[in-house]
Amino acid sequence: MARIESLTAEQQAMMVVYRDRWTAIGLCTEPADRARAEAGIQLAYAAGKRPAPARIVWCQSPLSQGLTLAVVFIMKQPVRASVGASVRASVGASVRASVWDSCYGQHDSSWLAFYRYFSDVCGLAEITAPLHGLWEIAESAGWWLPHAKLCWVSERPNRLRRDAQGRLHSGDGLAIGYPDGWGVYAWHGVRVPEHVILRPDTLTATKILAEPNTEVRRVMIDRVGPERFVLESGARPIHQDDVGSLYRIDVPEDEPVVLVHVTNSTPEQDGSVRKFFLRVPPQMSRAREAVAWTFAMKEKEYDPAVES
Repeated sequence: MARIESLTAEQQAMMVVYRDRWTAIGLCTEPADRARAEAGIQLAYAAGKRPAPARIVWCQSPLSQGLTLAVVFIMKQPVRASVGASVRASVGASVRASVWDSCYGQHDSSWLAFYRYFSDVCGLAEITAPLHGLWEIAESAGWWLPHAKLCWVSERPNRLRRDAQGRLHSGDGLAIGYPDGWGVYAWHGVRVPEHVILRPDTLTATKILAEPNTEVRRVMIDRVGPERFVLESGARPIHQDDVGSLYRIDVPEDEPVVLVHVTNSTPEQDGSVRKFFLRVPPQMSRAREAVAWTFAMKEKEYDPAVES
């Protein structure tokens, strides 16, 4: 086989076509084409030199796919393993394993597009032929989980919401949702609990400060609004300069919480500018010192004019 040393102008132009085509495949929310997907599964098993599955089981989401597998797994266990905590542990382990073992169908489009391009545009159809089944599944269904005699396949999502930068984002419901109601809540790409999106009025400063995940905490503050958060938390300003404002919250029987309120130096794609709080060590006494710390810098080293 001749080695490809360079691409023609026409071949380079087709990169954009395949990028857009396979991006659309990855983002598709149309119902699965079950007949096409099942034919692709047969091809994929054959390419792996495995007998075709005796049965293909369709599920409404990746979660129900994992749970269905877990039920099958539990049914094969001795009775003593099917009570109480043993069941919960077994189901949990099985669902987690199914996620890692899954093939991602349309969500494998990022790497499948690469090979489909070279197959179609650069004459490498023969060497990429084993991928034909995977391409068919990606273009027709969601996640799938191949086993020796059974193959589980998930429907595509039927809801997808993203922000201007393409990140999962929705302020009024699931950012990605499936026909059975399962999905993911997200705010500008950060996965969050349901109540953060649907019931922001239930968020309190106490709950926000107790949240261990920095990104989720930022979202929670976004949802309640920085002004309300500062007011409810009892924060008192201790310093302000040209880079931000520093607040301190005294916590009984614990070290104080010190937050610096800053403005993101890079506007969002829609032109808006995000303001957010960052938690910094309690010994910080100046806003510039605190912001510099978040960049692992000394106060004198920090220059927001050249921040990337």
